[in-house]
Amino acid sequence: MAFLYPSFLWALAAIAIPIVLHLIQLRRAKRVEFSNVKFIQVSKDLTASQRNLKELLILAARILFITFLVLAFAQPFLPASETVRPVDSSQVTIALDNSLSMQNFHVEDDLTLLTVAADQAKKVLDIFPSTTAISINTNSNYNRAAIVGTNDAVNELDQLSHSTRPFVSQQVMSASQVAAEHVFLFSDFQKSYFEPSLLSRVDSNRVYHLVPLKAAGTSNVFVDSVYLADEFVRPGTEGTLYVRLYNAGEKAIPDCPVKLVIDNVQLATLSIDLPPKQITETAINFTIRGEGSKRAWVEVEDYPVEFDNLYYFVLQPSGRLSITEISGNEASPLQRLYRNEPLFQIQRFSPNNIDYARLNSSDIIILQGIDEIPAALVSTLDTYVKSGGTLAVIPPSTERSSSYAALMQSLSIPASLNAGSSTKTSLGIPDRDNPFFKTIFADYDPKMQMPASVRKLAWSRSSEDILKYRGGAPYLSRFDRGQGKVYLMAAPLQPEQNELVNHALFVPVMYRLAISSYKQEQQIAYRLQNMAITVPIQKQVGGESIFKLVKDSTVFIPEQQVRGGRLVFNVPPDLDEAGFYELQHQGEVVSSFAFNFDKQESVLDQYSPAELRSFLPEGQQHVHVYDYSDTFSVRSEFEKRFFGVTLWKYCLLLCLIFLMAEIALIRFL
Repeated sequence: MAFLYPSFLWALAAIAIPIVLHLIQLRRAKRVEFSNVKFIQVSKDLTASQRNLKELLILAARILFITFLVLAFAQPFLPASETVRPVDSSQVTIALDNSLSMQNFHVEDDLTLLTVAADQAKKVLDIFPSTTAISINTNSNYNRAAIVGTNDAVNELDQLSHSTRPFVSQQVMSASQVAAEHVFLFSDFQKSYFEPSLLSRVDSNRVYHLVPLKAAGTSNVFVDSVYLADEFVRPGTEGTLYVRLYNAGEKAIPDCPVKLVIDNVQLATLSIDLPPKQITETAINFTIRGEGSKRAWVEVEDYPVEFDNLYYFVLQPSGRLSITEISGNEASPLQRLYRNEPLFQIQRFSPNNIDYARLNSSDIIILQGIDEIPAALVSTLDTYVKSGGTLAVIPPSTERSSSYAALMQSLSIPASLNAGSSTKTSLGIPDRDNPFFKTIFADYDPKMQMPASVRKLAWSRSSEDILKYRGGAPYLSRFDRGQGKVYLMAAPLQPEQNELVNHALFVPVMYRLAISSYKQEQQIAYRLQNMAITVPIQKQVGGESIFKLVKDSTVFIPEQQVRGGRLVFNVPPDLDEAGFYELQHQGEVVSSFAFNFDKQESVLDQYSPAELRSFLPEGQQHVHVYDYSDTFSVRSEFEKRFFGVTLWKYCLLLCLIFLMAEIALIRFL
């Protein structure tokens, strides 16, 4: 124990005053004469030993009163336990995590973690003098916080609100910040965001105080992702949306309500049982009404963390599919087939008159019954497929063709022409569970009459066999090559060799073949993170014009570049609010986007104080981790470590106690 003002200890000599008074006994007996003794109150008998004990107790109370009064002025204290002290004590940084996960409730109070953190930060500030420079840093203003006094800092803490920006531990623990003696970090220390490795790379000029806040629980339900069963979206046609829900808690959640809303109209609602720590997938059927893009969202009911209860996405009706047929037959059955459907836009080239510049803009190229494939076309088709295009090959009636062998070799497909006989064989019954035949059969008949055909093209080891002959040989198969796909049909489109042309399956199979080539270049939903997005641009764009992302009255101008009829832009780092945004160019809406919060924020698992301490390297004296406790415990532990324990308040309290004891001894004994 030490004294702040040891010179006051000389005043302990005043203890002699009550001792001297006690020894000389200034109180002497006096004789009082009364005319009538009956008015004298009967006195209580008191022995000499009792009187001496009372006087000694009074003397002890007076001595102790004077002793603790002198000690209170001398201000005793216990020295700080920390041997390493920062250099500067005039500035303090309060780093407060106000991310959306801090909506969770505190384990001991019916308050959010953010409210509890702000209250603890305000009481910690009372430790420091009023002249201390305080910096209140949050997720939205880190590195930009102003230096204020204690009163202004308390006002800032009272006005704190949740930020859509996630907690970035590297900002807090980085050594490049303005030097401060003490840095207090109040957070829930989510495992998905806090980087434990930073605890071994802190700035040695500062001392970090990590104050974990324990949540009442880590249960949270959110939408992990959504996707369409068929990317080809058509108005008036039933579609299927697959929703992946994640229960991040330790307990199962029965009958979790889930809703699907499109254009502010609730189209579906269901209840799902969610096991703990698992993703549960469910399918929701819907039908789009009307033209244009549709704003939609999936809503779950979950409490108390509600920021991720909505998952936004945009349903964009697909445009017309561009089909290019290369054949020598002007009266091809494919021409009649695809021209009857407004969804398709078909063009035909003869083998000797091909516009190669227009091939790359096609969604699907159908090579139909060509006897010889030009060498230039073989090279073009190889590049087209590997860059993401879809090619369908329907063989000719010819016996042999070296050009087909060259095409199959360039595509690395083990197929050969004229490998089978000219005898027709019936096809097998389609597999109703194959996604290719989804929505084709209104009433599935396992005994349906199937067409027969010859086998002019044979192959093996495909990515998927869509239709087969009854003997098991493939009739229609898909090969995945690079980013593209190749479909092979075993028979030519001539009725005498292929009865499928006149069968009821011909139209849906060929339609599905064309629709499968559709690629949705724009995702239905995006996450709020710095990423590049590519969208097709229909019209020419001038050099000075710019594209903007607009949400209500908020406008963002992202980094952008137009290349080859496509706009590539980066999501602006300041775009941190989930919802719908319009991509505008010169006041016109080009496209719509849906942005959602990063799912890392929705996983509420925390690092405990023991886990945080386990990450500290041996001998680390610049990082202190506090246990789950109230503000008084944190403040008391901090004072013991860095300011020592002041005892003058306790001395003053004892001084008053002994003064009251003296009065009680005189009055009642």
